[in-house]
Amino acid sequence: MSEAPKSERIFLTGFMGCGKSTVGPLLARALGYRFIDLDAVIEERAGKPIPAIFREEGEAAFRALESHLLRKAGARRGVVIAVGGGTLVREDNLRYALEAGRVLYLEVSAKELSRRLEEEGGSRPLLQDVAGKPRTGPALIRHVERLLSGRVPYYERAHHTIPAGGRPVEAVLDEALRVLGMASPRRQEPHR
Repeated sequence: MSEAPKSERIFLTGFMGCGKSTVGPLLARALGYRFIDLDAVIEERAGKPIPAIFREEGEAAFRALESHLLRKAGARRGVVIAVGGGTLVREDNLRYALEAGRVLYLEVSAKELSRRLEEEGGSRPLLQDVAGKPRTGPALIRHVERLLSGRVPYYERAHHTIPAGGRPVEAVLDEALRVLGMASPRRQEPHR
């Protein structure tokens, strides 16, 4: 059985709040692919939200399930998979994604990520303080900077880095299509 071309599996990575779940479905539609949000798959399989998995089973159990479901999703063809912000920080997961498909890193600054995440609310377990309360303001920015600094070396190993901060979603989508060697549907010349 021959391996599918790398372009038949697209993995979107980047820190939480970078826009993977927004850009992913648009990219999938433009490519005629199926969109898979790995976090949603994890919640469906576990039968509970990610914060509950962290709280009840711990991060190690969450990461093991995440790795298993990453490979299951990556076994499909014609998919755009939005992975969690920490998924490809595990070396085995990163190697898998780099070999199985094309990895796109949606890059956003820590300051903008903090703003987006604060606007979204504080349900993400890794952004809570030791008392389980959401970090806000300068404390959130410092925390995001610290987490991001440990993850960027992994993110930067992606096949392509796409600046996604302060840009309209359409511009991020156009750049993703460009690096994949595809024309944006909005820019194609009409057939005559």
